[in-house]
Order: sequence, then C-alpha cells, then structure tokens
Amino acid sequence: MYNNKTFLAIFPARSGRKGLPDKNIKGISGKPLMAWSIEAGLKSKYIDKLIVSTDSEKYAEIAKYFGAEVPFIRPNKISTDTSSRKDVIKHALDFFIRKNKLYDYIVFLEPTSPLTTEVDIDISIEKLLLDKSAESIVGVSLSEASHPDFLVNLKNGFLNFINEKQKSSVIRRQDLEYLYFYDGTLYISEVDKYLEKEFYHEKTLGYVTPKWKSLEIDDMYDFIMVEAIMQYKGYK
Repeated sequence: MYNNKTFLAIFPARSGRKGLPDKNIKGISGKPLMAWSIEAGLKSKYIDKLIVSTDSEKYAEIAKYFGAEVPFIRPNKISTDTSSRKDVIKHALDFFIRKNKLYDYIVFLEPTSPLTTEVDIDISIEKLLLDKSAESIVGVSLSEASHPDFLVNLKNGFLNFINEKQKSSVIRRQDLEYLYFYDGTLYISEVDKYLEKEFYHEKTLGYVTPKWKSLEIDDMYDFIMVEAIMQYKGYK
C-alpha cells in the first residue's frame, strides 16, 4: 500500500512458447528466468499482493517456490499466441472481483525483463502517485542505435532513405531529438483507467530506464547478454 492505495502485481507466465520452449523457466544466473521479476515484485515496499497467471501446473509450482501466489490456472482460451495482455489482466481482475477484493492499481511485470528491480517498481509508484494528473506509468528507454534517423528501407537491395537528413555522411548523436521506446520493464495503472484506456495514453508517464536495463529476453543471445550484465552488476 502507498498513500492509502492498494497495488496488485500481475505476472504472466505462459508455458507455450514456440520460439524458445520453456523460456520463462530457463535458468539464468542460478534461477529460473521468471524468478527474478517475481522476487523484485515481492521486495517492493508497496505491492500488496503478487500473483502469477500461468496455464501450467509446473510453472505454478515454480512460482510458489519463489514466493508468488497462484490463485488459479489460466484457461487455455487466453493462453494462446494470439491472447492479449488485456485478456490476462482482465481475467485476473475478474477473479478478485468475484471474491469482493478490489485493488486501486495494477502492476504488470514481465518475466522477460529480469533486470527490473524493486527500486524501479517503488520509484515508479511514487512518481505516478505524486503527479495528480497521471493515470499510468510505463518503462521507457532512450532510443539510440534504433533512432528513426538511423533507420532505412531497402528497395531492390539499395538504401531507401526515409528522410533527407539520412543522406548526410555524418549524423551526430548529440543532434538527434530525444526519442524513447517502450522497453517492457514495468507497467502500472489505475485499475479503472486501464480497463478504459489500457497503459498507453496521454496521461501515461514514462519511467526512464538505462539502456542496459531495457534488454528483454527473447532468444539465447539475450540470455547470454543479460546474464553477463547480472554478473557484472551483482544481481543475486
């Protein structure tokens, strides 16, 4: 609880990954991938309850081992490749509504962002509630190498420039407009506003994370890079 507001953390952990099977429970720096974000949520000063939404009994047992609650097994119909984040969140909220348990805010934590810490979560919550005009906050990171001014199309194998600036032999980073991308590190919103607008809208704040924290795990190369960062930064 923070400022008399309650926070429900929802952690999605679907088992049916096609690209990298069982990615969410693959070991990284001595723990299953999903354990890192679960532990970050449990260490938060403000999160009142953290649940894992999974379609797998095996994943559920692992989540419980690391301290999370698993109050249900997610139905198969919202555990497919085409199921949306909103399907998962709404299913969890409806579960608690049926039990007459309401929360003011949701905190959505992805297993694929294991570098997010309880400090990131708590600072984001404080920042969100401090700004009375804000309704949501999401993690963002400064776009550098992937800045639009560095991106081109290929047409018949040749460079096809998006704007005239790209024809210059030198584009200096310090001259670029600051642009940010959604990095997946965290998502926090008032429950009612999320159901109305989801996370991204004109009253959403950005919580800026450093480049190294913005890495998301999608394949084996990401595992290698993130594990190296964990070791360098002393994650335990």
